[in-house]
Amino acid sequence: MRRPVFVAGRGAVTGFGAGLDALCEGIFSGQTALRTRRRTAAFRAETEVCGEFPEGTICNVEEPERDLPLRAAIMATEEALAEAGQPDPMTIGVVLATTKGDMSGICGSGAGLGSPMRLGVLVSQAFGFGARPTALSCACASGVLGLASAARRIASGECERLVVVAADAVNEFILRGFGGLGALDPGACRPFDRERRGVSLGDGAGAVVLTAHESESVGVRISGYGGANDACHITGPDYDGLGVGLAARRAVEHAGLKLEDIDALQLHATGTRSNDSSEAIGLGDLWAEVADATPPAFGSKGQTGHTLGAAGVIESLLAIECLERMTVPANLGLRQSDCDQRLDVRGHARPLRRTRHALKVASGFGGVQGAMVFSA
Repeated sequence: MRRPVFVAGRGAVTGFGAGLDALCEGIFSGQTALRTRRRTAAFRAETEVCGEFPEGTICNVEEPERDLPLRAAIMATEEALAEAGQPDPMTIGVVLATTKGDMSGICGSGAGLGSPMRLGVLVSQAFGFGARPTALSCACASGVLGLASAARRIASGECERLVVVAADAVNEFILRGFGGLGALDPGACRPFDRERRGVSLGDGAGAVVLTAHESESVGVRISGYGGANDACHITGPDYDGLGVGLAARRAVEHAGLKLEDIDALQLHATGTRSNDSSEAIGLGDLWAEVADATPPAFGSKGQTGHTLGAAGVIESLLAIECLERMTVPANLGLRQSDCDQRLDVRGHARPLRRTRHALKVASGFGGVQGAMVFSA
């Protein structure tokens, strides 16, 4: 038998500014953090916009970009620990999830080349956590898989509390990388829209305190998780969406639920032609077993930008907020979808009929897929 795992605290820093409230108000009110590039303006890129941290949120524009992931991770963790009631740090360990951490040194705009574990150690030291830190880097599925890893350790009895921190910040290497793939939208991205042209990037950090103790819960638990791998291409998805569908199925089954029990979907929704199409097909095929369409679904990268390894945690916070507000927010920029119509995405916000279980899915380069069920 496995112990239940509860969410005890939450924190975020995004293009909407510092704090979970700023993120949730921005998303659910239909705002966008995608603005003309400022901190990264000197870097040549095939896009005019980015979801950068607002000036003054973490540091001045002149501050070395290599410090941004760490500073944002610490700020998000502080907020999450505060909501959790400041538990004894000696009872906590950190799971650090990131795609690149500090990679700014590759392009010469930073002083060094860091690593995911370096960030994990520095966050742990900043708070004096007693348990040994761990780090995980699974491309853009890192955040969801970091949550799954931590939940499994708590469920097995290995740990009582863990804080999962995910952070990434846009730098020259990331801009050039996505530009080289031809994956950047020149303007704000439009996931699932027939006119979509690629991703928009964004800075971000999210933190979630997980606990084995229901008395510490905010009223939400992680009830299931699963993963898969397309194993077909280093950057492209399986065009039939088999991996994302399999990960979603495994998460739902691990939660002891049926597909018809899921009330809302939080999507990966990057805005690229291939990712959006395969995600819609994979989830549409899965839910076709029980219904004509998926539950109400939404993505948020059209508002925050793609925050890489941080996206899974940030968007999990939005999945939880979706249950709390009993609302699915708009898919900003979506006017007419040309993706599988069985995926129930809309360009406007909608009330939910039920708010018991939300499913979050995430994908990453290398074909990695992750999925997680949050239950209220």
